[in-house]
Amino acid sequence: MKKNYFFDRLMSLCYDYLFVIIIMGFIAFGLYYLNDQVIKIPYFIIVIIVIEAVFYFIIYPLICLKLKGSLGKSLNDLYIEPTLGHITYGRILFREIFLKQILYITIIGIIVEIFFYLIKKQTLHDYYLKTKVLKKEPEE
Repeated sequence: MKKNYFFDRLMSLCYDYLFVIIIMGFIAFGLYYLNDQVIKIPYFIIVIIVIEAVFYFIIYPLICLKLKGSLGKSLNDLYIEPTLGHITYGRILFREIFLKQILYITIIGIIVEIFFYLIKKQTLHDYYLKTKVLKKEPEE
């Protein structure tokens, strides 16, 4: 029997977006209000963009790789398991950033994802990257 963790995964997605928004906000506002002298640095906005890009494209996928899924999945006792091969940094980067985040920021992406989930009982990014999401067994 195939387990379906729809609501756990939905909550995980909300946690993930909240986590990314909070961290990006701390980086942006923290750097902006750090010091009046810092703002006088030429191209300061580029510095903020570079720091946020490093977090979003390097640190966040490394966190997901360590946790075997996103922070939201970890909070909901879910993890990613590959059905083919093994989980690598590139696979996590493509899954978490390019497929999942990019798809979910557009209405059409959300609609496509919902229909795909209703038909296949699997999300689009899990289907293409040959992964599945499982629930951690409770420790006794």
